[in-house]
Amino acid sequence: MNETRTQVDRLISKIKNNPILAFLIVLGSIAIALSAFTDAARNLLGLVIEEKRPAINGEWKAEVTYDWKNAKYIEIFTFKGEGDEVYGTASFLRLRRGILEGKIKKDTLEFITKTQEVLGPGEPRVAIHHYRGRLLGDEINFSMQTEGGYSEHIPVEFIAKRVPNKEIQPTD
Repeated sequence: MNETRTQVDRLISKIKNNPILAFLIVLGSIAIALSAFTDAARNLLGLVIEEKRPAINGEWKAEVTYDWKNAKYIEIFTFKGEGDEVYGTASFLRLRRGILEGKIKKDTLEFITKTQEVLGPGEPRVAIHHYRGRLLGDEINFSMQTEGGYSEHIPVEFIAKRVPNKEIQPTD
């Protein structure tokens, strides 16, 4: 035990006799304490201040050019939800499909839709469309990647624009 104490005493003596080493130890301790404090403060603020959901609820329209010949379609997206949850519909080849696994965090929106593809007398195959979008005001810059189905596809990029709320017109 005296040997351990002697080693500790020697270490303390070296620190006392070397002001640069002592300064670095104090500076490192302050940095660690500040880091722990700021992480704790950030976590506490997260409990008090909820992150506001981006205003995506509503209808959006996009002109989408798919990766095969003469494949330009107007697609409609209808988003609903609260918090980080997103549901609604997204059209693919002008047919509305339910949004699955939808989530939004800050300005990033992600969801999938599914399509059954039939080719001749063969069994139907499911194509899964993975959408990832970045919200920029009244536009969402999307990338859609399709997996499965009968053929391979490259990612398709397009911009969806918010459809203004239509004012209710009185009927005569």
